[in-house]
Amino acid sequence: MTGVGRIVIMAEMHGRDLVRRHIALGLLVALPLSFYLASAGKGRQSLPAGGVGMAFAVGGAALFSALSSLAVDQRLVLAGYRPIELLLGRLMFLGPLGIVIAGLFTALMTALSDPASPAALLLGLVVVAVQAVPFGLAVAALVPRELEGTLLLIGVVGVQLAVGPEAVVAKLLPFYGPRRIIDIGVSGHGSVWGPLGQTALYAIGLFVIARVFVGARLSVRRHGPTDGD
Repeated sequence: MTGVGRIVIMAEMHGRDLVRRHIALGLLVALPLSFYLASAGKGRQSLPAGGVGMAFAVGGAALFSALSSLAVDQRLVLAGYRPIELLLGRLMFLGPLGIVIAGLFTALMTALSDPASPAALLLGLVVVAVQAVPFGLAVAALVPRELEGTLLLIGVVGVQLAVGPEAVVAKLLPFYGPRRIIDIGVSGHGSVWGPLGQTALYAIGLFVIARVFVGARLSVRRHGPTDGD
């Protein structure tokens, strides 16, 4: 079987797994949606809260998909799969899923908050979703359990929402570029190319982190012969 075939199989496997977890997936989407609806009375200023908060939904789906499949992943590696194929399979499913969620969020936000540039808002939310996948995979590769991963997700997304876009710490976090694009959607002014480039570099770095640590976690340990052999 070719590498592409293995990646497609992985995408299908993880898609079925998340579909079976439809209640958990619904709760992941409901959390950022509640962020937005709670502040919808502020008009356009509520858009960054809902847009950046959406990272928790997509990143959480990536986190739970990776951590719940560690035993299966180990067996797949023993069967000849490569760690990069496991990651790309998740990316193949979770990326389009995140884009669909971003489209639904954009439709709702456009109807309720009337952004100056709906196209820029859609782009910002799509970039949030795409960035959230390698972020969730990197967190899953770094922590051993879902609780620690969820707390880390909440911490990073929460800080990104809490601090202003001009704060130094905001510029160091993974969703600074997407937030800048969402702000362009709010105001209707600015260039998206700088934030897009920044987001792409951050996404590549996160994916590399995920690949390095997943490879170490799933490495097959071979033991030498025992004395009785």
